[in-house]
Amino acid sequence: MKRLAAVWLRYQGLIALGLGAAYALIYITLSVLRHESYHSFGFDLGLFNQVFWNTTQGRPFESTMSQALPLPHSLLGDHFSPIFLLLMPFYFAYPHPETLLVIQTLVLALGAWPVYLLAKLKLPDGYAASWVLAYFLFVPLAFINLYDFHEVVLSVAPLGFALYFLERGRRGWFLISLLLTFLVKEEMALIGAGFGLFVLLGKRDWKLGIGVLLGSLLAFAAIIQVAIPFFASGRSYPYIGIRYADVGGSPSGILKTLVTNPVRIAKALLQPKKIYFLLAIFGPVLGLSALAGWASLVLLPTLGYLLLSNYEPQYSFTSQYSAPLIPLIFGTAILALARLHRPAQRPVMAAVIVSSLFFSWAFGDMPFSRKFDPALYTTQPRYAAFVPKLAQIAPGARVSAENGFPSHLSERRFIYDYGFEGVQDAEWVVLDYEGTNYSLGVFDAQVASVEAAGYDQVATGYGLSLLHKH
Repeated sequence: MKRLAAVWLRYQGLIALGLGAAYALIYITLSVLRHESYHSFGFDLGLFNQVFWNTTQGRPFESTMSQALPLPHSLLGDHFSPIFLLLMPFYFAYPHPETLLVIQTLVLALGAWPVYLLAKLKLPDGYAASWVLAYFLFVPLAFINLYDFHEVVLSVAPLGFALYFLERGRRGWFLISLLLTFLVKEEMALIGAGFGLFVLLGKRDWKLGIGVLLGSLLAFAAIIQVAIPFFASGRSYPYIGIRYADVGGSPSGILKTLVTNPVRIAKALLQPKKIYFLLAIFGPVLGLSALAGWASLVLLPTLGYLLLSNYEPQYSFTSQYSAPLIPLIFGTAILALARLHRPAQRPVMAAVIVSSLFFSWAFGDMPFSRKFDPALYTTQPRYAAFVPKLAQIAPGARVSAENGFPSHLSERRFIYDYGFEGVQDAEWVVLDYEGTNYSLGVFDAQVASVEAAGYDQVATGYGLSLLHKH
């Protein structure tokens, strides 16, 4: 046992690197297999692939799918993600959905690096690789990695580096890392406000803290009220009013509700599914983040906008919305462990590994997890004879497709998700009964409806139909 501990201590850097390489290899393979076996979706892999492909064709950020808006429009009028421009050279090299899946996996693997560095900085030798192991076992990580492609995942590594550089006292790199996240998605600026509070109250750096706090809030307001409406041709940002209607429907409304009717806020927070969510994400690290002192403030904005929402995917550990919490939970847990007395650190670290293994097995999506479904990575026989018939669709043709097919046919200017947008002006329609929750009755009704709209069925399979406008 002592010999094993000595090897772990001596080679922890190589061990951490090996864990990252193994994770990347496994999850690149799984995510690509999931797509190529027709288990990915139009929302969101097809949507983002169309945006990237259109950008390579000289139509930056153009989509006919985001917000289920079937006319060509800018994705930036839906979500503010200019960071995609930094990824374009990689997509140019291989302009297909698989590139996005590989990038996503590599970005999540990269997120372990600041975890390793922070643990090296704050804890005794030998702990850093253990935290990397806990990171790769973290319940939301695999689910996010295997659920198509989402822009919010690109925040994981920069947020981790922001916390690490802040603890290192490297102000410039801290600000660069934090500002980089503002280019990922609009809500990242709110997370910046949490960092500002931590710097202000925890680091007692009044100038930097107030600057980051006010700058983040101003950036959020500018993105929501100016940038997104500009790209949306004047339409206002819709998500706050829809998803937070129960607690005020706007930032000022939420604050007013908090002051005038705190019970309403408490009811929104104390729902069973939200408590289950909190247990699933904090359980693997034993809730250590709560003991991180002022550093815990960095968690509050993300937890606030996830838990106050009435949109269930936002408080589900199987969806992409929890991605920004990953580096923040691990960073604050490491800082909390560093606050404990030295004799307590080793057993607590051991308990974190045991807990991470248990949660990953019981609730996660690792190959050894009890709910892992190998069927999601194999192609159903019914596609074998049907998929070659899709070669009839010309590269520039307008297509409306269902379920996983939009992600396979999205390298075109006009692609519609049948389930959200209907037929529109498509020349071709591809239907799959999986999009109807495996209801052949509903599927047959869909086929009949499309035929009645002026389409002929030119290829079929079990629960599959390819139709062309006559």
